[in-house]
Order: sequence, then C-alpha cells, then structure tokens
Amino acid sequence: MMKSKSFYILFVLVLVLTAGLGVSSRCVSAEGLEDYYLEGNGNSLKWESAVNDYAGIYTQDQITAFEEKMRKMRKEYDCNVVAFVIDNDEWNSSDLSVPERVSERFLNLDSHKSTVVLWVNVCSNNRSLYVLGYGSAEHKITSGEADQLAKGLQGYVKEAQGGAGDAQTKYTQMMDEFISKSDQEMRTPYFFLAWWFHLGLGLLAGTIVVLILVRNSGGKMTTNGKTYMNKSFSELIGRRDIYTHTTYVRTRKSSSSGSSGGGGGRSHSSGGGRF
Repeated sequence: MMKSKSFYILFVLVLVLTAGLGVSSRCVSAEGLEDYYLEGNGNSLKWESAVNDYAGIYTQDQITAFEEKMRKMRKEYDCNVVAFVIDNDEWNSSDLSVPERVSERFLNLDSHKSTVVLWVNVCSNNRSLYVLGYGSAEHKITSGEADQLAKGLQGYVKEAQGGAGDAQTKYTQMMDEFISKSDQEMRTPYFFLAWWFHLGLGLLAGTIVVLILVRNSGGKMTTNGKTYMNKSFSELIGRRDIYTHTTYVRTRKSSSSGSSGGGGGRSHSSGGGRF
C-alpha cells in the first residue's frame, strides 16, 4: 500500500515537472520573438560596452580592439558605448521603436551618466542604421547631430555592399568612425561652459553697461508741468471723456484633437533610418 502510494506521488510530481518544462519552453520561444531575433536574453553582452556582432562581420581581434576604445571612454567620463550589428530581413527595421526597445531592454541605462548606441542592420533588403543617445549623451549628441553621424556611417555600408573597396575595411572604418565621433562629441563641453559663450556673455554685459552710461550722461530732467504752476490760483474746472470707437478681437478656439509625442520610453536623441 505504501509502495503504491509513493508511486502515485512520484507520478504526480513527474506530471507537474513535465508541464512546467512545457510552459517554460513556450516562454522561451515567445521570449525569442520578443528579443527581435538577437541571440541570448541579454546575457550575451560580454561587457556593458560591447560590439554585439550578430551578423558575423568582424573578427574577434577587431571586436577586442573596438571594445578597448569603448572601455577607455567609459572609464574616463562615464560614457557607455554599445553597438548592435545584425543581418535580418524578418521585420521592418526602419521602425525606430526596434533599436529603442532593444537598447532599453538589453542595456542598463541607469548604470552610466550617458550611453551612445549604434544599431545597424546590414541586410541588403532591409538596411537601416540608427544612432541613439541616452542620459547626457542626449544633449551632447542632439537628434540633428545623431542624424548627421548616422548618415555618414551609412555611406560606409553602401560602399561595402556596392563593391567600392574591401568590405571588411569599410565596416571597420564605419565602427572606428562611430567610436571616434562619439568620443569627440562627448568631450565637447556644454555650450554654457565653452569659452566662446563666456566671451559673448561678457561682451553683452559690457555693451549694456555702456549704453546705460551713455543714456544718463546728458543729465536728468528735474522739471515737469507742475514746476511753475501756482496751486493758489489753479484749479480743475472740468473733465470730459470723448467716446471714439469700439474694437472687437476674435480668437480661434483651439481643438482638443491635436497630435501627441512619442509613446513612452526613455527620453533620448536619435538619428538615422533605412537607406
């Protein structure tokens, strides 16, 4: 009796474990779709600053060299630089929400003062390249500057896939350009700390002071209409208001169906697109 009871308990446990494994396998498959076909679940990032080459473009030595430059930036002024390189035509990568969602899911954006992300899809049927800036990088690399940088990097991909020179060399130049430009932009001080801003502010303050002195240099008028009036022989004998016209001002009523901004996520700068 005890043996049969133990057998039933063991049988139930096996059923529960089997069901649990089935559910977990379904979760993993669903997770794979949510991961946008990137390998792993985020643990594949070797460092917080890394080149995640899922397209197999770069050699391990090249990746190591890129990541060494990125680590120097992170240590020097707390700027995290990350690149995602993929080759996939299974979804519309021109939708900016894809690199946004991947960046905000795979990266710990709170661990650094700033994060710069490069997203590249080298699929010839679905090419896209974006540059995104989070934290202080949002203000150091504005959306306009990110777009300009992204378009410059797109040229290397076009040349690599168009046969203009060695493809490996072009892709290497693209990554070096991205790291170099990001480093240059992040080193540039905010405008209110730049020498030219201080010089302009000093000139403006000096100009205002000079204008005030010039205005007051001719003396101040100390007399008015009451200065020579004898109050003993002067009095108000009448007052009259004359109506001239009426003015009507019409204001258009604002509509409540105006368009709104983005649909959530972290504040960031972004530039680039499909090409």
